[in-house]
Parts: sequence; structure tokens; C-alpha cells
Amino acid sequence: MELWQEELQQCVRTLDQLERFVAIENRDEMKRVLANMRLSITPHTLKLIDFANMADPLLLMAVPQAKELSITPEEMADPIGDDAKSPVPFLTHRYPDRVLVYATFSCSHYCRFCFRREKTGAASPGPSTYDMDIIEAYLVAHPEVDEVILTGGDPLTLLDAQIEDWLVRLRRVPTVARIRFHTRVPVNLPSRITDNLVEILRRYQDATHPIFIVTHFNHAREIATENVEAIAKLVDAGIVVRNQSVLLRGINDDAATLTQLFKTLTNIRVVPYYLHQLDLARGTNHFRVPIAEGIDLMRQLQGTVTGIAIPRYMLDLPGGKGKVPLSHPFVRQTQVSPPHREEGSGVVDANGLDWTADSPFGETVQYVEPT
Repeated sequence: MELWQEELQQCVRTLDQLERFVAIENRDEMKRVLANMRLSITPHTLKLIDFANMADPLLLMAVPQAKELSITPEEMADPIGDDAKSPVPFLTHRYPDRVLVYATFSCSHYCRFCFRREKTGAASPGPSTYDMDIIEAYLVAHPEVDEVILTGGDPLTLLDAQIEDWLVRLRRVPTVARIRFHTRVPVNLPSRITDNLVEILRRYQDATHPIFIVTHFNHAREIATENVEAIAKLVDAGIVVRNQSVLLRGINDDAATLTQLFKTLTNIRVVPYYLHQLDLARGTNHFRVPIAEGIDLMRQLQGTVTGIAIPRYMLDLPGGKGKVPLSHPFVRQTQVSPPHREEGSGVVDANGLDWTADSPFGETVQYVEPT
């Protein structure tokens, strides 16, 4: 048995195990919480959590809270419309050129803000061999799809042979150029990034058929030595690693924390890709940061953080309607400038478009665009 499998067996999965680390005041309430979204905290994350501080960001992301039982009318079981855009089981086709494939609904570590908690929080089986055949046939029948995103759950919790099976199938489809793995194991279970797994991934990519790892760090304290080493293995093998974070109340909802996160990621060769507005998943509202606050946070980063470290702030619309960027309106059209004659020159300027811009340094700048 490999180290990562041993660590999976050692995860905290019950209230009795959790109580060794943190007091549980109302067990009946906590049982109801776990009935909605199960518990798993990996040994790696347990080492990083400050259990003496109940406001520790890593604790809040991992430890169940009674607040999860509070559900607002706006929250949904399927907040981004995965099921609404699912033409065959275990596949979502939301955008023309790419699909999501749910390789498993299991995770090594269950995040308390999970937007797929209705699936990952239950013992839902992943696709069977028959389902995989159907998915492969769907991709062959839809040559417009040139990118497949293996997600879940966490696809890297599968065994090496299962991961390779997916790669063999996807590489048999000639129109699939890019393969992505959406995974949190580089964060919570870095021992899973074994030499053999990296070799499998490397073997199924070439100069025009890349493999991407999109991972999910939310706080710089999640980036320990083991995580840096796992990321280095992937990047050194030529695999592009990107990160998508979620903006979370009490965890990363200030400019200093986001700055540290994004710069630390960039320094270990992880591209900050998206910062997500929290989806409308049931029982997650205590983590929600209002959109207006999120836009202002991103405005604060503009000009103070290198552009290569700033992700896009994104909102995933309900009903499978897709993602849209959220941004401060740095530039606004004000008026059309009237033509004017430069004194003594005989030259008449053409009409220009006047814009008002907010500089990254708090100045208001007028910009006239020639027509």
C-alpha cells in the first residue's frame, strides 16, 4: 500500500475521531450536519490546522459547523446547473468546446463550502465501464469538443490504473486535444502526487495534446513544504498547474490574504486562474462574501500585485448559464468630444471619444480615443 492510501485510511471521518482535536458541543446537531455533507480531513491538513484557534481559516474550511443547517431560499442543490446540461450520465456539456466528466464523487477531504455537496456528501457511485463507453461515444459524436475536464469528487483519488484507463479512452478520441484534472489532492493529500502518477500523466501528453492540473488552494497556509514538492513534480514534468480559489468569508476575504495567496502560488509556478464567487450551494451562506465586496477586493489588488499573479473574479450563473467575470468598471465612456481647431495651426481635430478611467493608484484620468 502506498503512503497516500495509508493517509486516506487515517482521515478523520467520524465525530469521535474529530473530538480528539476539537470540542463538539452539540452532537445531535453535528450528526444532522454530517447527514447532509460527510466529513473527511486528511492527516496532512490536520497537521496544518491550528485547533487552538476556532477562527483558523483552515479549521473553518474543514470542520463541520451547525451553520450548515441554515439554508436560505436562494440556495440550491445544483447551484450551477450541472444536471441541467447533462446529455448522458456523468457528463455535463455546458460550453460548445468542452465537457465536464465526473470520474468519481469521492474526495480525500470534504470542504465545508463544496458546491457539489449534494453528490460528494453522499456515497454516490462513479461511472461504470458501461457509462465510460457511453461518454467515449458521446465525445466521438461531438467533434466540437476538444477539451475534457475530469472532475468529481476528485479524480486523482482514483487508482493509477483507473486514471490511465480514462487517459487511454480520451486519447482515443482524435478531436480531444486538452485534458484537465480538477483536483484538490495537491492541497490536502500531496503524497498522492507520486512519481508513477506523474509519469502516467506525462506519458499521455505531447506538444499539441497537453494535460492541465487545476487545483484549489484558498489560503497561503495551505502551501506547506509537501505541497510545494508535489507541485514541483508536476511542473517539472511539463504539466501546467493552475489554481482556482473561492472567495470565502473569514478565510481569504481581505486584500492582504489574497495578495499573499496569489503571490505564493505564482512563486511555486502555479498560475492563479480564477477566484470564484461562492456558488449558491445549500448550507454555505455563512461563507458568502457579497459580490460588491469581492469586486472592491479585486480593485485593491490592481496595480499592487503583479499582473501574472492576479486571477479573474468569476460568477458561475445558476441553471448552467455559464461563468461571467466580475470586475470594477475602471473605464467609463463620458461623452463625444466636439471638434476643435488648434489655434494658429489650421488643423481641425476629428471627433474623439472621451473616457474616464480610474488609475490603479486612485487617480481619475481622462482618456480621449481618436476616431
